[in-house]
Amino acid sequence: MLNKGIRPLLAKWHPLLQTWESQRPPHLSPKAHEQNWSEEKNIRNELELLRKDLEQYANALATIAGVN
Repeated sequence: MLNKGIRPLLAKWHPLLQTWESQRPPHLSPKAHEQNWSEEKNIRNELELLRKDLEQYANALATIAGVN
């Protein structure tokens, strides 16, 4: 899951978000600045897809461990 899910997402989005965050004007809150990012919806969509995959993975591990 790390190599096929989390790592590719972070490798793609982390540098892009850091670049955007570095451009925040002092008068704008970090949250407002992030919401103004043209890629904000795309990253949130990809995060949601990853969250669903991680949830399935966690559920499978719970079943294997007998803790469901």
